[in-house]
Amino acid sequence: MRKSFKKMVSLGLSVAVSAGLIAGVCSLSKPVQEIYAAQEEVELSDLVIKFLGIPEYEPNRYTKSNGGKWAPEELEKGLLIKADMVLGEGNPEGMMAPLKHSFADITATVDDNQATGDIVITYNGLTLKMKAGSTEATLDNGKETKTLTMRQELAPYFKAVEGETAEDGGQYYACYLPVKFTAEALGGSVIWNEPMHRLEMAFALYYSDAAVQPDINSNSNYTTKKLEGGGISYDTLLGRAEDSDPAVAAQNIADMMIAGVTIVNPVYQNSDGGWGKTNVDYDLLSDTFAAKYTHAYSTFDNGSTHGHIKFLARLLKLTKEKPDLFKDYAQELDTIEKGFWKAVRYLIDAQNDAGGWPQYYPYGVGYFKNITFNDNAMPDVLEVVYALTNEEGLMSSSLCEDFAWAREAMRNSSKYAVDAGVTEAELKSLWDDGLAFTLSAQVKIDGVLTGWSQQYEPTADTAVPAGGRAFELASVSPNESNAVLSVLTNIINPSDEVKTAIESYTQWVQTISFTGYTMKNISDRTRELGKDRLLVKDGSTKATWGRFYGLDTTGEYYGVDISNKLTEGKYYPIFAGRDGVAQLTMNIGMSERRSGYSYVNTNAGTTAKSTYDKWVEAMNN
Repeated sequence: MRKSFKKMVSLGLSVAVSAGLIAGVCSLSKPVQEIYAAQEEVELSDLVIKFLGIPEYEPNRYTKSNGGKWAPEELEKGLLIKADMVLGEGNPEGMMAPLKHSFADITATVDDNQATGDIVITYNGLTLKMKAGSTEATLDNGKETKTLTMRQELAPYFKAVEGETAEDGGQYYACYLPVKFTAEALGGSVIWNEPMHRLEMAFALYYSDAAVQPDINSNSNYTTKKLEGGGISYDTLLGRAEDSDPAVAAQNIADMMIAGVTIVNPVYQNSDGGWGKTNVDYDLLSDTFAAKYTHAYSTFDNGSTHGHIKFLARLLKLTKEKPDLFKDYAQELDTIEKGFWKAVRYLIDAQNDAGGWPQYYPYGVGYFKNITFNDNAMPDVLEVVYALTNEEGLMSSSLCEDFAWAREAMRNSSKYAVDAGVTEAELKSLWDDGLAFTLSAQVKIDGVLTGWSQQYEPTADTAVPAGGRAFELASVSPNESNAVLSVLTNIINPSDEVKTAIESYTQWVQTISFTGYTMKNISDRTRELGKDRLLVKDGSTKATWGRFYGLDTTGEYYGVDISNKLTEGKYYPIFAGRDGVAQLTMNIGMSERRSGYSYVNTNAGTTAKSTYDKWVEAMNN
C-alpha cells in the first residue's frame, strides 16, 4: 500500500545504494537521524530518489533522478557564478554555494532576504532556518525543533553579483549556504566525487505529487515537447478532425480541445503570456499535467512560446474554417483564443529597446537577458511576427496562411485582440525593429560582413556580441546564422540591405571550413557521459565547420595564439569548456562538453548555399 506523505521518517540511503542508484552513498549522519525517529518501514517503490551535484570549479549544478545521467545547469539560472571553497580547494566541508535553484529540483524552496539576513528552507516536511553570519540553525520536523551548529567559516552570507539587478531594481545578491551541512540537515546523504571535484547529494522523498512529474507519453498526439518543436502542422490537425471514422474524428476533436485548454491553463501559460521550456514529452491529455506541472520562467529558448503560439494559431484556424465540427466547444474556444492573444501580447512586451528578444523575459539576470539567436530563439520569434504581419513569404507562405485569421481579426478589431491590446500597426513596428536589429547585428570583421553571434548585449546602442553559457563564448556562429538566413530569404521584396546581408554571409561561410579531420566517438566508461569524442586528424577531404568562430583574425580578442588554428584562411574556430577558457582545439580538457555538445558540423556551408540558391531562384521568378 502506498504510504501517504504526512510525516518524515529517517531514510538511510543504503537502500538507494543496494538498488544501484549511486555508489558510495552512506546512511544519514547520526545527528540528523536523531532528529527523526524511524516509525515505519519504507518500501523502495514508495520513494523518489533525487540527486544533486555541485562542482568545485564550474559555475554549474548537476541533477539527476533515479540513476539517470547527470544534467548540468547554472547554479543560479543565467549567472556564471561558482561555489566558494572557504576551507581550501578540494575540501568538501567548506563548499559554499547558492542552492535556491538546485534545491528546486528536489521540491525544496529557499526563501532568503538579504536585507534581514533571514534564510528559510522548506523540504519534505522539514523547515530549516538560518541567518547570514550566524553559526546556528534550527530544524523543525513538525514535532520538535532542534538547534544545529556549524563552523564559523561556514556561516551563510550574501554576495553581490556585479552588474545584476533584482526584480525590485536593486542590487542582485546570491545567497551562499554551506552545502554539506545544509544537505545533511535536510536528510540528504553526501559524498565527495574526487575525480569530478564535485559534492554529490542524494535525497529520498515519499511518493507525492510534489515529488513526481506529470505523465510522460511520447506516443501522445499532444505533448509539451511536440509544442516546443513546433511540429504539429495544420494539415495534421485537419486530418484528425476529418477522420473517416466519425467516432475517431469526434475523439480527435475532443483531444484538441483538451490540449488547447491545457496549453493556456494558468498552471502552464504564465501570467505574462509566455511559457517555460520542458524538453520533455509531458502528456497534455493526461489529467496529471495540471496537477503536477511546476512553474518555469517564460522563455523563447528551445522552441518555447513561439512553438506554442504556432500550435494555437493552427488550432484556431481549424476551428474557424470548420466551425460545425467545433460547435459544442464554445467555452473552450473562448479560453483558447484569449490565451493566444495573451501570448501575442507577450511577444510585444518582451522585445527590448534595441529591437531584439532576450532568451528569457521578464526573468532578466545574467545571459538570460541577452538578445538571443541561439537555438533559433529570435529567428523563430521573427518568423512568427512576420507571419502575423504578412500575407505571404518569398520561399514559404505556410506559416503566413496559419495566421491569416489572426491578421483578419486585428483588422476587424476582434474583441480578443482588443482586450489583449494587440494591433496590426504595433506588430508591424515590432517586425521593423526586429529586422533592423538583426541587420545591424551581422558581425563585421576587418571590414567584411560575416555571420551572427549566438547572443548580444541587451543594449539600444550598437549590437555587441556576448557570451552565453560558460562554453559559449562571444563569437560568430554559422548554426545561428543559417537560422537568420532562413528568415531573411523569406522576406517579400527585400531591401538592398537585406540582400547584402544574405549574399555576404553566404559568401563568407564558404571560406571558413577546414579539412583533414573527422569526429570520432569513443566508448569510455571512466568519462562523465560514458564516452569521449575527439577531432582526429586523418586526412579527410570532407569540409567541416566549427560552431564558433573568433571575432577577430588575430586571436587577440581571446588571448590565444592562432598559429595552430584549424583553418587555412584568416578566420578560425574557437572552443571552450565549462571553464570558459578559449582554445583552438576541443581535444584538451572539456571532455564532458565535447561529448555532450556539438562543436563542429559538416553542413553549415552546404545548408547556407542551398538556401541561397533557392532564394536566387525565387527572386528571379
